Order: sequence, then structure tokens, then C-alpha cells
Amino acid sequence: MLETLWSGAATIAEIARSTSLSRTAAESVLADLMTRGWAVDGGPPAQRSLAPGRPASVFHFSPEAGHIAGIDIGAHHVSACVAGLTGEKISTVRVIADESMPAAQRLALASRALEQALTESGRSTDDLWAVTVGSPGVIDKGKVIHFGGAGMPGWIGLDIAEHFADATAGIVLVEGDSALGALAESAYGAGRGVPDLVYILSGIRTGAAVIVNGQTLRGHRGAAGLVGELPELRWRDIEHQIYARSRSADEAATRGEIFDRARTGDAGARAIVQDFADALAVGASAMVLALDPEVLVIGGPNTENADLFLERFTAEIAKRCPILPDVRISTLGPDAVLTGSVRLGIEAISRALHEAVETQPAFPAPSNRIAAGSRAT
Repeated sequence: MLETLWSGAATIAEIARSTSLSRTAAESVLADLMTRGWAVDGGPPAQRSLAPGRPASVFHFSPEAGHIAGIDIGAHHVSACVAGLTGEKISTVRVIADESMPAAQRLALASRALEQALTESGRSTDDLWAVTVGSPGVIDKGKVIHFGGAGMPGWIGLDIAEHFADATAGIVLVEGDSALGALAESAYGAGRGVPDLVYILSGIRTGAAVIVNGQTLRGHRGAAGLVGELPELRWRDIEHQIYARSRSADEAATRGEIFDRARTGDAGARAIVQDFADALAVGASAMVLALDPEVLVIGGPNTENADLFLERFTAEIAKRCPILPDVRISTLGPDAVLTGSVRLGIEAISRALHEAVETQPAFPAPSNRIAAGSRAT
């Protein structure tokens, strides 16, 4: 029943149908959930029914049942948010970072962003069931075991989970940014309802992640999707500054400036954008051939200019892949990784609550978050 309310508001009749309980039994269980603080009566929304008579009350998952903090740490930014257990963000803080910033300073910046998000939301660390952190690189047991990009000194070997251990008495999770972007698109975005998809994170660097049967495919140590390490696939060629400077006569040009020039009709810039699409398609094709996804989602900052390269990108994939997936652009924009971090926390808490049902004598109240979940990375 809690899962029914977790997925959206429902009347008692709808709850009874979805749980296969009698109306009387459903009312009894719902009353217990409301007493414990998991559910609230949202009153009768007039728009739900045109039938005569008094409209039925609609019950909701309590917005105050618990909270999650999501953090997205990148080379050039740090973002943090506080969200309810339904995934709705209450506050979001974004801070600019420098690629050369040492690891300790970057983590301190992330901690300050989290503190600010908590302050703006009116919550504290005591309210958090989970803290989930997204990071570039390969993550295994809360640590960064590989980072193939430039910058971010000291990032390899960093125990991110340990740094945030004091931020919550609940669950601490760390995952790769591409995997979180894929999870967000699968749950809320361009891949919603699609069981099998490949996600390409196209930004300053390029990464990939996979959803299979609705679940993130991590591999043995979290390195699934690391095809960009193969130089033959050219993803290293299209790193932000390296690519712009190697392809443009203007060595100071950024990739964003090249996109801008292409949009104005500059022939040289258009040629560079086409080459960018070609290079991006090589690695994407490798993922498609290996996994046969239903949908290929392109996310990350470069999707702001997808109208300039999507047609060419799709055509290049079609040349290599006899079975072409549906190619879609992210609908979540720059918040995909942060949204995915919240989603990962929700899924972990859901599993912990299922375990509590099986192992504890009574279903826990929201205040008993430690009993409902254990610290994990």
C-alpha cells in the first residue's frame, strides 16, 4: 500500500484495487500508515471525478515522511539538493568550481553546498534518510577507482562515502555521474517506462551508462559503459578544450563558441560540429551493437545544441547498427545527474523498507529511519 501512495495520490477504492485488499482491510492498513506518519489525507479534489455526490478523499504519501540529499560533483560545478522521499526537490544549490581545485577543497565545497541546501529547505542532517553523491569516474564501494579525464587532482582513490558519513545517520551512496543520469532518464525523463536503454552523457567529457530490465548495469566494479577509454572510438578526441583547439583555426575557441558560430551559418564551424557528431556516434554505436537497447538517450550540456548535430549523429549510427534504437534527447537537462542521485536514494530506502517488513515485528515509523535502513555504499 505504501508503494501505491509512493507512486501517486489515490482514493481508498483505488488503494483497495491496487493492493487486492478489501475496502475494510485497506482502510485499516491506511489508518495505521497515517498514524505512523507515512500517509496523509489530502482531502477531496473536485477535478478527479464528475460523478454526482460527495467526492472521495485522496490520500498521499506524506511529504514530511523523510528527506534525501543529492549531490552532483563535477570538474566545473558542484550541485546539491534536498528532496522528499517522493523525489520532489525542495531546495537546490549550484556552485561553480575550478577544474584544478584539489580534491579536499572540492569535497569541502560540496559539503558547503549541502549545508546551504539544507538551510534553504528548512531541514537539517537529522532529517536525512540518505545522502547520495554523483561523481565522474568509476565508483566502487564509495571510492573513485578510476578517473580518465584531465583535472580534478587527487580524485582517484578518494573515499567520497567516508567524507559524507557524518551527513546522515542513514544511507550514504556514491555512484558515477553517467549511471545517475541514466537512472534519472529511466525514471522520469526521455527513457521513462523503457526497460532497456543506453545513456550518453555528452559534456566537457563523454561518458555512458546502461539500464537493463529497469536496473542500472554497473558491471563487476562499476565500470560498465567505459568505452571511451578506447582511443579508436574517438570520445577522448572530443573533450571540450582539446577538441575545439585541435579543430578550429582560433585556438582560443571553446566548443560552445563553435556551436554558436555553426548556428550563424559559419561553414568551418558547421564542419567541426559534423565531425563532433561523427566522433560521438562511433562510441554510441559500440554501445548499441553490444546491448541492443530500445532507446538511446543523449544527455549532458551539449544537448542544448542537439538540433545542430542530432540528425548527423543518428545517420552515423544507422550506418553501423543494423538494428537502430529510438534516439532521444534528454528531457531533464543539466539536472539529470542530481535527479538521478535522489532517485538512487529512493530506491535504496525502498529496499530497506521491504527488508524491514520481513525482519521487524512492526512496520517502522518515519522517525525510525535507522531501523529501516543501514549505512551502505
